[in-house]
Amino acid sequence: MSYAYNGSDVLHDVTLSTGVGSTVAVVGPTGSGKSTLATLMVRLIDPDRGDVLMNGMNARHLRPGEVASAVAFVPQEALLFDDTVRGNVLLGLDREDAAVWEALEAADVAHVVRELPDALDAQVGERGANLSGGQRQRIALARALVRRPRLLVLDDATSSVDPEVESRILNRLRTSELPSTVVVVAYRRATIALADHIVYVDRGRVAEAGSHAELLDRCTGYRSLVTAYEGGRTGRRTEGGVAAEDTNGDARSGASTAEADEGRTA
Repeated sequence: MSYAYNGSDVLHDVTLSTGVGSTVAVVGPTGSGKSTLATLMVRLIDPDRGDVLMNGMNARHLRPGEVASAVAFVPQEALLFDDTVRGNVLLGLDREDAAVWEALEAADVAHVVRELPDALDAQVGERGANLSGGQRQRIALARALVRRPRLLVLDDATSSVDPEVESRILNRLRTSELPSTVVVVAYRRATIALADHIVYVDRGRVAEAGSHAELLDRCTGYRSLVTAYEGGRTGRRTEGGVAAEDTNGDARSGASTAEADEGRTA
């Protein structure tokens, strides 16, 4: 699969496979094409060459709504509306409150919502102004999960969340039946290490793929990227109104076919 933007190649002959029930981390230096790959997988854009296959079917040939019913995408910027928590999670979807709470639990934000004066009926404010950045991201994640996607793609979707909370979320996703396959564009070393399979993207190509230990052993670029922030960066961040230390071990700088039983890109 290949994709160009304004005449410049962003991805070249990329092949990526994801297995059902697996967690895949997409890692690489800034500008390597990770986010473009994520948007291609959920068919927000189409490749110039190659195809995106879902359950063996070309996504271009699926009926309107079929991709949206099977795939959920959560970007870094959490867009919330001036509505209740319930309204922001459901966005008009017909689900019982039990399903909303299940999604909130999986996103590790149910306890926050329970503490709000009106719980699910609490107003979040314009663009979620009544919530912290991490809480907004987790509400956006719950919005994706309540739809029970077979493929969940997270593009730095927990960047404002404390690393310990992020680890809890990813572990819950690994054991939850809500999404069967998770693809994470990852920057934190701890996040990367939780993945079953890691894809290292460099200069628009898949340079290496394998487990965390395998890539540390055989891929110099990957090793340099994930160890560049091994000591972590310490900063103050407010999460849920409480100042928390952030030692996220961020590996952000430093720095054809994609197939899954759920999603394949070629």
